[in-house]
Amino acid sequence: MKIIDVNIEELSRASRRGRARSSETQQLLSAIDSLKGKAAKAIMVGSGDSPQKVRAGIAYVGRLAGKRLQIAVESDRVLFGLSNRPARKRRQKRARQGKK
Repeated sequence: MKIIDVNIEELSRASRRGRARSSETQQLLSAIDSLKGKAAKAIMVGSGDSPQKVRAGIAYVGRLAGKRLQIAVESDRVLFGLSNRPARKRRQKRARQGKK
């Protein structure tokens, strides 16, 4: 591997920054962006996939889209829609006190 210096403007003009997305990911992204209100969609699980893998893919794309999703797994399909529940409150970790 060879590492070289480049100008910062080249980085901002680069056509592909970040992770390359597959066509399936692009389809999921557009499907999630098109969800409105109480609408829901479902993905039929193919023979080469497991429901858990499909669910994880939907959750990943939901995070990319910045949307909170409600996801449910049925026998041969994975359903998803926009979640109406607020985000969970995460507790702050307390700083450990040193011995005195």
